[in-house]
Amino acid sequence: MAYKRKNARLHIECQGDLHRDGKLMACQVLDMAEHGLLIRPPTPLTVGEELPFEFDVGKSRRIHCTIKVARIAKSDFGVQIVQISPEDQQYLTEYLDDFTTNNFGRT
Repeated sequence: MAYKRKNARLHIECQGDLHRDGKLMACQVLDMAEHGLLIRPPTPLTVGEELPFEFDVGKSRRIHCTIKVARIAKSDFGVQIVQISPEDQQYLTEYLDDFTTNNFGRT
């Protein structure tokens, strides 16, 4: 069964680094949610592949996690965050909540 995201992704672009085959590859994060990202790496990835990944959230925090490639859309890849520290997950959740409140308001 294909992975289905639980939350809408927010269009928040930032830089990230993908660790693959002992190499560090700069990557663009195109959007994010609490448990997933849309990324544009310099080389193709494979669905099901799990890789260490880190990305900048705001100006003050670098999130470290493990991602799993869930889908491919042209040169972009939807990835699920499969491992993340509780502290990084909390920071990411709070950052996305603040982003939503500041840009869309709450009803």
